[in-house]
Amino acid sequence: MGDAHHDLITGTIFLLGVITVILSVYACCRFHVFRGGLNKAACKLSGAISWQLMGEAVIGLGTLVFATAEFMGWLEGWNYWFTSALRFTMFIFTAGTTWHLVRTIETLKG
Repeated sequence: MGDAHHDLITGTIFLLGVITVILSVYACCRFHVFRGGLNKAACKLSGAISWQLMGEAVIGLGTLVFATAEFMGWLEGWNYWFTSALRFTMFIFTAGTTWHLVRTIETLKG
């Protein structure tokens, strides 16, 4: 496959990634706003879902950063500690928001 096709596919995937991150942030904000008119249990669940969506946005953004850096040839020049810190942040934030959602559901279950 030629470079033009490669660039078109990569550009399309990048655009989908950007749209996904924006959608995750938008949905996160919407779930946060939904909390206002809900009962206590639904408010807690909506808040946990909001954080989960923010975790999704963080891991999506991190994936975009690494994919862009690799495509542009920047990644090989990045410091090991910097890339490790980025990956660590991505995974800790996402794991934390997932655990928060699980704990919220367990609390609501009783």
